[in-house]
Amino acid sequence: MSGRTDGVQLIVVVDDDEVTRHSIGQMLRLRGWTVEAFSSAEAALSWPGLADAACVITDVKMPGMDGEEFLAEVRARPGAPPVVMITGHGDIAMAVRCLKAGAFDFVEKPFDDDVLLAYVAKAGEQSRLVHEASDLRRKLTLFSPGEDGRFGMVGRSRAMQDVYAQSGRARGPFVHVNAGALPETMLESELFGHARGAFTGAVGEREGKLVTASGGTQLLDEIETISPRAQVQLLRVLDDGIVAPLGSDRPRKVDIRLVCASNAELSEEVRRGTIREDFYHRIMVLSILVPPLRERAEDVALLISHFLRLAADRNGIPVPAIPEEPLVAMIHHHWPGNVRELKNAVERMVITSRAGVAGGFSPTFASTPRGCCRCRHPLGACATKWRRSRRPRSRRR
Repeated sequence: MSGRTDGVQLIVVVDDDEVTRHSIGQMLRLRGWTVEAFSSAEAALSWPGLADAACVITDVKMPGMDGEEFLAEVRARPGAPPVVMITGHGDIAMAVRCLKAGAFDFVEKPFDDDVLLAYVAKAGEQSRLVHEASDLRRKLTLFSPGEDGRFGMVGRSRAMQDVYAQSGRARGPFVHVNAGALPETMLESELFGHARGAFTGAVGEREGKLVTASGGTQLLDEIETISPRAQVQLLRVLDDGIVAPLGSDRPRKVDIRLVCASNAELSEEVRRGTIREDFYHRIMVLSILVPPLRERAEDVALLISHFLRLAADRNGIPVPAIPEEPLVAMIHHHWPGNVRELKNAVERMVITSRAGVAGGFSPTFASTPRGCCRCRHPLGACATKWRRSRRPRSRRR
């Protein structure tokens, strides 16, 4: 069995017993791994290359800092490698503690070489994937196409914030610009900044949002509304990291990750000439697709519960109960306004609640529950009819 993993081949071995340390190191080297061995946890922690390891193998019982303390120190560091614990003094309680503390796995001495090698190979593969994902997050331009509000708990913006929060840029700024809400000239000034006197009303120099977002993430919503001129300027930012403020001959160097969102089908916009083809291919590095709420019926009840608590807290009242009939109607509503429509509907029900019972469900858009007839009955009656129609019928023999 080979324990070699392409891309991440360094294994760190920590054990106060020289024989064990030598034995494990030799076994791993014979299978192609690079091994760094240490006789104490303190020595391993002081080594600068620890974060580059594909896997750390450590004894538990050691003089000075023991394996459990060492595990906690390793796990507290950014980019911590997987840690495999080995000991001749193991017990169930210790194993559970180590695993809860984040150990990749636990091996008891005497162990079979193939067993340890299997753990190392799995840990190495996990480490490789984590490093690849981290590199990808640093490099990618993300694009999120689709219907308004189809992402996350409160729409596209929240989903993109979640991507940002889990990325290597989480400590940097997160700047949101809605391109559709700004006129063309104002958008260019907003994104790229301007020099004093660049246009009428530019009484002072202004730093653009792209400069503000440097070191972090720029979310650009309704990307399909951006002018071809601004698209060319954005291409330069993405390719060279250069921002040229309006009316200025002093370009600024920036380091951003651009996240784009759109309500339109951009391939159609390319065919119509609204979106430049080179700009389209540049931003379509990674596309995240999440279905609209009407295709995620199983999420509706969870979202109702979530927004119910938020609205009740915001209004300073206990969480009201929702009667069965409006709840069924909400679950089977078409939700053309997606998550924002659901959030507002729950807010109205909380505001109109009486005696601990939520108010009635009144959809923003006329819609019938999925699966029922398109009659003119009130929505509640339609929901009841839909529910009855779903009951199993006895078969005639």
